[in-house]
Order: sequence, then C-alpha cells, then structure tokens
Amino acid sequence: MLGNRLFDRIAVQLPKGVSKNDLGAIVQAACLAHDLGNPPFGHAGEEAISHWFASNGRHFLDGFQGPATRDLSRFEGNAQGFRMITQTENHLFQGGLRLTCATLATFSKYPWSSRSVVDSAKFGAFISEEKILDEVASQTGLVKKGTHKWCRHPLAFLTEAADDICYATIDLEDAVELGALPPRQAYDLLLSALDSSTRDTVVKRLLDDKAHRVNFARIRGPVFDALITGAVEAFDRHYDGIMAGTFEKDLLAGLDKTDSRRELIVEAKRIGHDSFYTDRYKTEIELGCFSTFECLLEAFCTAAVECFHHLQSPSDESAMTWKSVLVLRQLGNHAPNKDNQPPGQKWSKYLNLRRVLDYVSGMTDNYAQDLAEQLRGAALQR
Repeated sequence: MLGNRLFDRIAVQLPKGVSKNDLGAIVQAACLAHDLGNPPFGHAGEEAISHWFASNGRHFLDGFQGPATRDLSRFEGNAQGFRMITQTENHLFQGGLRLTCATLATFSKYPWSSRSVVDSAKFGAFISEEKILDEVASQTGLVKKGTHKWCRHPLAFLTEAADDICYATIDLEDAVELGALPPRQAYDLLLSALDSSTRDTVVKRLLDDKAHRVNFARIRGPVFDALITGAVEAFDRHYDGIMAGTFEKDLLAGLDKTDSRRELIVEAKRIGHDSFYTDRYKTEIELGCFSTFECLLEAFCTAAVECFHHLQSPSDESAMTWKSVLVLRQLGNHAPNKDNQPPGQKWSKYLNLRRVLDYVSGMTDNYAQDLAEQLRGAALQR
C-alpha cells in the first residue's frame, strides 16, 4: 500500500514505464525481507553474539584486522539479511534469491559496508558482500558518500516507515497483553492519530476493555491508514532532499512536530522502551539467550576453524575432531567443503566462521535453545 500510495503522489516524476504495481511490489518485497537477518531472540541475540566474541570467543578473532574483525565481533542483523537475500538463500553464492537491484536497494537501510564505519556504528553489508552492494548502488544510481558508502535509495524510506508503523503500534498491543499498559491508554494514543470523524466512527464500534483484542483489530486498520498517509505526505514534502541524498530522518519524523501521527510513533516507541522492553519475563528470556549462544558459538566456531585447517591441508593431515564433524553435520551440504566454495574464492577462516554464523543466526528461538541443550547433554534423557 505504501508503494501504491506514493505512486499516486509522484507518478509524473517517475521514469517512463514504471507502474504503480512496480513500486508496490518492490516495497512489499523489501518489507517482507526486512527482518530476515535477525538472529534468535532478535536484538538481544545480536548483543549476545557480540558479547561472546568480546569475551570467551575473543581468541577466534586472532589474525583478523579492521572490517573482518568488526564483521565477526559485532553481529549486525541488517548486514546478515543482505547476505541472506543476495548470497545464501535458494541459489547459494549464485545470486541468492535473485531479487532486482531496486528491491535490494530498497531493503538496505544502511547502504554501506563494515569497512566504512567506526566503533559501534551500524552497517548494511559485511565485507563478503561489498562487491554486491557496490553493484546494487551503481545500478540504482545511489548518491555516493564515500568508499563503499551511499545514501539510501528513496524507497528505502518507505520500508523503514512500514517498520515504524507496524512495530510501534503492535508493541502497544503487546504491552497491554503483558499487563504493562491499560487498554484505555493504548486506545487513546492510537485514536489520537485519526481525524475526528474517523475517530468517532471507530469509537462507536469498540467493546468493553475485556475485549481488547477485538478493539485493537477494529482500531488497527484506520490507524495504519492514517500513518501510511502521513508517511507519503512526508515523502512528498521532502522529495527534493530524499532524491538528493540530504534527507536523513525517518519519514514520519519529517512531519511537523505537532502532527498527531508523528507524536503517536514517538510516544509508542517510548512506552515500548519503558514498559514492554523492560518486562521481567522478557528480560529473563534475554538473559537466558546469552547462555544459549555461549554454547552454540563455542561448538560451531571451533568446528569452523578446524574445518578451515582441514581444507587447507593438502593430504588431510589436519584432521577434525569427531565432535566438530558432528557439529558441521547440522549444516548438511551447506557445511564448507572443497565443492561448494564461493566462486573465485577459497574457504578462508573468515568465510568458514561467516558460514557457521549464517546457520546459527538463522535458527528459531526454540531450536537454538533445544540444540544448546543437546550440546550440553541436558536433553539426552527426554
């Protein structure tokens, strides 16, 4: 819907032959792929992986420098998602999902590689995908900001707006489910984004607070519609800056500070941070994920390094331990071997570690916990 609505606003400025369906399909595909790179437990999982490499797993970084160290020591879900859709899903190292350059650019919130950042800044591509990012930027005409660094594709602002619209509002519903927020407070905040006529119509359809799930279902559609309209208005308002690469805010932040739609997103994020994200049960799960990743990463990274030395050994003198053989069997035919090297490359220590991180980060929460228990021997009696 975001892409279609934007087309209606800027159709005359688009290249000849671009249709409403084109914009809609590009934004929709990018939105579907948006969170693919998130590891088990989401952002907590990113922190747990990074923490392990900075502590118990520090020795696995021996011999690496600069961006390679940053790639491994700071897990970045945005870069992992870009790697998945361009490299590892469907056509392994042969184009991945083989999406269009426009879709890949629309997906990229941070169109620059780890080589282009310092300290803890976020990035959108590991060095293993730099050339792909360069090609995407070249084909879509992104404005260059530096080496392996570009301004966002205009449609990437819509992908980020969709993320804000969905998560900021759904987080309010989750906060109510957890008992961290009264239903009436959530209703009032969501309804504040609507014009008076639409708000009155929606309010007449609401039931008592015991039916808050039904009420949210009736509020959600009109609120989404209002926020989508706001995002498109902001795009139109800042069109010149977006196209020139000088506009760097989120779209809804580009509305007037007094705009109720902008205020809804700001307040929903604040409530999510203060109540939902600090919920005790959620915090306990996140604490547990550190232990889960310690177990998984120790086993899989050890196996990756042993596999690297084994592949470098011309006569297989460097044998792998039986445990590492069993660990890599989890990857099936995706485990590094002499027949599945990336085109034009040989398996390096970096690429081997990258490959097991592909596997671990692609697990579900439950599978990660179950496999960690198996590795500890805690699940053998079940």
